[in-house]
Amino acid sequence: MKEKKSINIEIGQNIRYYRDAAGLTQETLAEMMGLGVKHVSAMERGAVGVSISTLKQISESLSIPVDFLIFGQPEIIKKQELET
Repeated sequence: MKEKKSINIEIGQNIRYYRDAAGLTQETLAEMMGLGVKHVSAMERGAVGVSISTLKQISESLSIPVDFLIFGQPEIIKKQELET
C-alpha cells in the first residue's frame, strides 16, 4: 500500500475543514465540481494528491482563497499544533 504524503494529508484536512465550515457534504462538493464522491473522500484523507486546477476549483466552490487550502489559516494551524 502506498504511503500518504504529509502535504496531501494537510491539504486534505484543510479541504474537509472548509467544506464542513461551508455546510457542504462530500456529495454536494463533488457534484459542484463534477467529481466523484470517492475522489473527494480520497483527497480529504490525503490518499491522493490534489492538482492546482482542482485546488482552484475547490477554493471557488467554497468561496475561500486557495492558500487557505494549502496552508490553512493561522488560528487553525495553531489549534492543530495544540492538539498534537
